[in-house]
Amino acid sequence: MVQQHSSQLAIFDFDGTVADTWRDIATALNRTLDAASLPAVEGPDVRFWIGDGALKLLERAVPAEMRGERELAGLFEIFRVHYDSCCLDTTETYPGIIECLEALDGFALAIASNKPARFLDRIVEGLGLKGYFGVVIGGDSLDVRKPDPAVVRHVVDRFGQQLDTIWLIGDSAIDVQTGQNAGANTIGCCWGLRGRAELRRAAPDYLIESATEIAPIIFAAVSA
Repeated sequence: MVQQHSSQLAIFDFDGTVADTWRDIATALNRTLDAASLPAVEGPDVRFWIGDGALKLLERAVPAEMRGERELAGLFEIFRVHYDSCCLDTTETYPGIIECLEALDGFALAIASNKPARFLDRIVEGLGLKGYFGVVIGGDSLDVRKPDPAVVRHVVDRFGQQLDTIWLIGDSAIDVQTGQNAGANTIGCCWGLRGRAELRRAAPDYLIESATEIAPIIFAAVSA
C-alpha cells in the first residue's frame, strides 16, 4: 500500500496527457511495418490511434488479413524491439506538467495508462517522473483496462486509505469514460492526441487548454 497525506486522488493518463510520446511511437510503428514489408503510416493517423494500447495500434495500421491474434502477436514482438530502442528519443513532458505535479505535492497521484507497463515504467523513470506518482498502472498490469472502472478501484486500493475525491485527467474519450464509470471528477486535456471535439462529446466536468489549469481546479474544489 502507498500512503499519502491527502484525501484527494488525481489519476493521470500518460500518452497525450503527461507526455508527448507520439513521434517515438510512430517511429517504432513504421519500423515494424517496414520489417513486415507493409507501407508506412502518416503521423496524424498514429496520433489518433494512440490510447488503446500497442496491439490495437498495430491492428489499426495493418491490412485486415493481418489482424489475427497470431499475426498481431508477431508484429508486437517486432514493435517491442523497435520501441525499446527509440521510446525516449523525442518524448517529453507537456508544458506545465512538472509545475502541476509540484503544485500537487502531498496529494495522492497516479498514472493509469493503456500503454504496456514495460514501456510506461521505462519512460516514467527516464523522464524523471517516478517520484511524483505513488501508483503507475499500465495497460497489461491488470486483467482489465480503461475504461473499466476496476482500474480506478485498483488504484484506490493501492493507496490504502480513505480518499474523499477522485480525479481522472486525460486527453481522450476513454479517459473521460473511465472517470465517469468510476464516479470520479473528470478533466479533459485539449493539448493531447485526440482533440477538443472528441473531448467535448465525452462531456468531462472540466475542459482545459493547459496543464497549469489542473491544480487550481482541484484546489478550488477542495476549498469549496
